[in-house]
Order: sequence, then C-alpha cells, then structure tokens
Amino acid sequence: MWANETALLGSYVLSIGGIIGIMGGLLKNFMFWLPIGIYGLIFGIILVILEYPRGRKNKGNTAERRFQSCTATLLTKLPFVDNYYFRAIAYFIVCIPSAIIVPTLLGSVFVIIGSGIYLGAACHNEKWAPVSARTEVRSQSADVTQPPSRPPPRLPQNVNNPNQI
Repeated sequence: MWANETALLGSYVLSIGGIIGIMGGLLKNFMFWLPIGIYGLIFGIILVILEYPRGRKNKGNTAERRFQSCTATLLTKLPFVDNYYFRAIAYFIVCIPSAIIVPTLLGSVFVIIGSGIYLGAACHNEKWAPVSARTEVRSQSADVTQPPSRPPPRLPQNVNNPNQI
C-alpha cells in the first residue's frame, strides 16, 4: 500500500520533471536534457497507469480510487505485475537514467524509494491482488446494544452519606 502511494507520487513528479526537462532541452545550453526529459515523461505516464489501481489489503477493506476498475482489469491480464520482486527491480533499473538531470531527479528518487518498499513487501510474501467488490453489507442493527437495566454498583460508604467525599 505504501509502495503504491510512493511510486504513484513519484510518477506524478517524474512526469512533471519530464515536461520541465523537455522545455529546458529546447534551450541551447541544456540540449542534453531533451532525451532524458522525454524518457522521464514516457516512463512517468506508464508508471501512472501501472500504479493507479490500489491492491487489495490482506484484511480486504481497501478503498478504491476513482476509475480504478479500468486499469485494474488491464493489470490483471499482464504478466509479472502481481510480483513485487519484479516491480522493485524493474522500477529501480528503469529509474536510474532519469536521475541524471535535475528536473527528473526528485521523481526518480521517489520511485526508487517506492521500489525499496516493494522489495520489503516482497520479502514478506505479499502480492498484488485487485480490489474485489463488496458483496456483503454489514447491518448496523446487530451492533447496537441495549442500555443497562440496572444502575451501576455503589460503594457502601457512598450509599449512607452522599455528601461525604
């Protein structure tokens, strides 16, 4: 869950840094920014698509993101997406070239941190699973308790003299 949030934030920052790298690459002094800016923008957009759907928690009480079902169906059909070892290694390797220039550096650092969190989750044998729709509805009437029918017990000294402290 935390790896997903970190990698998604990193992909947003990487996409914005890629746009800034492309704009800076149009200047004569920063022409070497252009290919890395394009790379950062493309990788950031692909990463947004891969990281947008949240995975199901072990308890199963995960809140879906808006329009998550569209990309979740795509991810269930792709191989190696549910494997966190693959995600951790792939994100780390693919993010290294975008750490060369300043505009994409912060986004790539976020994605590398997210890949480290994915590696930790993979060591705990976690896997990505899509969020399933809730079929059972909890009734609130079963949780309501009745008020007590008897007053709470009083100590004997307070019963005889209520003014005594």
